[in-house]
Amino acid sequence: MSEFVYLMRNGDLYKIGCTSNLESEANRMKPGKIISSFKTKESKSLEVRLMRLFKKRRIPETNYFRLSEPEVNYCMKHLEGKSNLSKGLGDELRIGLNGSLLFGSLTFMISYLINKMLILSFFFSIAFASLPMWSLAILGNFGGFDVEDLSLFSTVSIRLKGFMIAISMVSVAYVVYTFSSLSMFF
Repeated sequence: MSEFVYLMRNGDLYKIGCTSNLESEANRMKPGKIISSFKTKESKSLEVRLMRLFKKRRIPETNYFRLSEPEVNYCMKHLEGKSNLSKGLGDELRIGLNGSLLFGSLTFMISYLINKMLILSFFFSIAFASLPMWSLAILGNFGGFDVEDLSLFSTVSIRLKGFMIAISMVSVAYVVYTFSSLSMFF
């Protein structure tokens, strides 16, 4: 179910929150005024990510912040979708896959330059490319969320995807290594 993540101004304080009914929230928070919002299916993860961005400006034990004008504009930019801030846990998988591609490419180039063995270089590149996926499987994210803000169970699906991709990559690396070992005998 989609919910809104919003930035509300109330005097000199700003509140970051999420709600399914933006009008009701605006009426409940009078005299505060909602100055920006974003509708998403992963509202809690976006809310947590925004809170982490401004955690040094947070009033303890609340969702209120003392933000400067540039910080307010920065937050509004994220809520208007004009930034590359990942808006949900699914984006973590894309970040991991990009990291895997980068690790794999660099490892392949370096390994091939060192030993000039195509298959062995391919093995090393796949093995190292699995590292970001192992990180995703263990941590559930790449540092965009505070552990205490998101429960372990909200990251279970992303952890399972990372684990399955990591296992697949290691399995392919093993097959390539076994193939290269067998080809040496023939």
